Amino acid sequence: MKVILAKNSGFCFGVQRAVDRALQLAEQGEQVVTLGDLIHNSIFVDYLKGKGVVSMDDIDEIGDRKALIRSHGVSPEIYSELEKRSIPYEDLTCPKVSLIHRRVYDERDAYDHIIIVGKASHPEVIGTKGWTGEKAIVVGSPEEAEALPELGKVLVVAQTTINEKLFDDVSRIVKEKSRDVTLFNSICATTSQRQNEVRELSSRVDAMIVIGDRNSSNSRQLYELARTYCKRAYFVEKADELNVENFTGCDIIGISAGASTPDWIIMEVCALMELNETQVTNEEVVEQEATEEVAVETEPVAEVVEETVEPAAETKEESDAEFDFEAELNKSLENRLRKGALVKGKVVSVNDDEIVVDIGYKADGLLKTSDLLLEDGARPSDVYKEGDDIEAQVVTLNDGQGNVILSRQKIEGKLKWQNFVDSLDKDAIYECMVTRAVKGGVATKFDEYDAFIPASHLTLNYVADLDEFVGQKLLVKIIDINMKTKRFVLSNKEALQQQIDDQQKAIFESLEKGSVVAGVVKRITDFGAFVDVGGVDGLLHVRDMSWIRGTQPKDVLKEGQEIEVKILNVDPEKKKISLGYKQLQPKPWDLAGEKYKVGESVTGKVVRIAPFGAFVELEPTIDGLVHISQVTNKRIEKVEDVLNLGDEITAKILEVNPDKQRISLSIRALMRDERKAQEDEEKKTRKEERVVIPAREEATTSLADLFKQAQESAEETTEE
Repeated sequence: MKVILAKNSGFCFGVQRAVDRALQLAEQGEQVVTLGDLIHNSIFVDYLKGKGVVSMDDIDEIGDRKALIRSHGVSPEIYSELEKRSIPYEDLTCPKVSLIHRRVYDERDAYDHIIIVGKASHPEVIGTKGWTGEKAIVVGSPEEAEALPELGKVLVVAQTTINEKLFDDVSRIVKEKSRDVTLFNSICATTSQRQNEVRELSSRVDAMIVIGDRNSSNSRQLYELARTYCKRAYFVEKADELNVENFTGCDIIGISAGASTPDWIIMEVCALMELNETQVTNEEVVEQEATEEVAVETEPVAEVVEETVEPAAETKEESDAEFDFEAELNKSLENRLRKGALVKGKVVSVNDDEIVVDIGYKADGLLKTSDLLLEDGARPSDVYKEGDDIEAQVVTLNDGQGNVILSRQKIEGKLKWQNFVDSLDKDAIYECMVTRAVKGGVATKFDEYDAFIPASHLTLNYVADLDEFVGQKLLVKIIDINMKTKRFVLSNKEALQQQIDDQQKAIFESLEKGSVVAGVVKRITDFGAFVDVGGVDGLLHVRDMSWIRGTQPKDVLKEGQEIEVKILNVDPEKKKISLGYKQLQPKPWDLAGEKYKVGESVTGKVVRIAPFGAFVELEPTIDGLVHISQVTNKRIEKVEDVLNLGDEITAKILEVNPDKQRISLSIRALMRDERKAQEDEEKKTRKEERVVIPAREEATTSLADLFKQAQESAEETTEE
């Protein structure tokens, strides 16, 4: 089997450029999101997500992160919306797509219509359509072109990843329906080269494999081409989907991949096919033919001899003739007993050096001890006895002394292999050591048999340098067994994932609703935070972070912070945990009785005005009420006559009732206290200034002072 990889396979220039830049920004620690999947390959999109490059379809979800415009490009409205919201962005549109955008935008006023040949739902076509204003008509097939009305002056452009035939067919029909047509064949040159290569390769191979995401337009185009030129064409997203048995009898296999297929997936497919290729030797062909014969000849050859001899004796003409039956019989047996054939016989004798076997031939078969697969220290007599049935393979028909030499190594090897395979638990985790790095993965030994670990199955994340695994012991699971070549395909990734799943299962089983556990804040988002609680992440929603409404997650917690949380709910099947933080914090009203005392003064902001008074925010979630009668020391009709929303006021606490979540305040009482304090100060001052007079004037002065005091007292009574 020969495996041929098409030269133009994998990432095209535009995709590689976008991928490299996205990964570079992520490695620099910048938070980035892509508007839609960066490329049409779900496996690589998941890989990007692991690197911190998240895909989003809604601009509202971007937040303060940088937006990356993918290689397919977008319409002008997207740029405007990003700039309107002051969202930083970087344009990774493929230069060849940008060229189409510029042309249709600059020349749209010169044409009645702009025909875009491509798939209407493809993001590149959607983006291009936006640059044409209202003049775009998307045509995806010749049938759709036939349905077009008569057209005037038309510009025809193409989605960069369609095939040439579609563009040519549609253009021909549009020419018939238009008075003036300008063709702009904007199909990417790499796309054309890739398609031509698939046509040529598919026409001369026994089987063709196309690798790509099923949602990738250019990958599916390649598959359709391959299927046209090769009867055995296969479309796969990754190596795991290939069944090597489908390629039995193939001498040449061709492989191509779409423009959004990562190199490591291509290498895995190539490695898998090369790993399972079989060079059939003449000896193996002979063995196969002999096996087919033995499948019919299940009894010793001696019994066949009887059937052959008896009819010969009954024929008088032959019995009278000079005919050498023995020579003919031996010749017949020699034709049956060929090198590599499997024969059955009975053990005649056993010793420490060899076993003699009656195989129904003119000579017995000799089975040397060296041709037996015995356990250390075991002797042939420990395993075989005279009269035992035994099966062996013919090594040679004549060892020079007329003996047929037999061997059980291959048979016992097959039995050993089958027993080993039968003893394996495919759900179990095993250990093996990596011996060397090979194309698309690493080689190792599983027990004594060859094994291969694809690059994508070495770790949970993709690793480019495979040499770092050489000499390492890895935990692995079996993902494929090639019974013909006695080779295994193993996965360290699945073993690691199973360990994680087992650990998570144990953790989920240990968590109880209502319990309090320690955790570490791993990641903060706009809607909450993810907290690691013993090895699994739970969601702490923003509503369960603080008793204060409108609180932002970043104002409450920081990444890496160690906190205690309450388990609000556990769903082991969906692997979801809901956590609470505020539930372990005291409610503001629970502390109000200690924090706010009757008679003290407090300052707050007027947040709501009602006919009966004003609500003053003392702290988030705690408001005090200033009744209309306590707003001022004068009678008022409306609270708004004195107070406005947003006013900052100082008031005296008249009552605190945490159970009813009520605090009564009074501005009037504070004004009265201030006036009394002022009067007390004035009296103190007058007293200090009073002059002492002679004794004979004392009575008169005293009467005057008494009169004045009485008058002041009367005035105070009137005011009250």
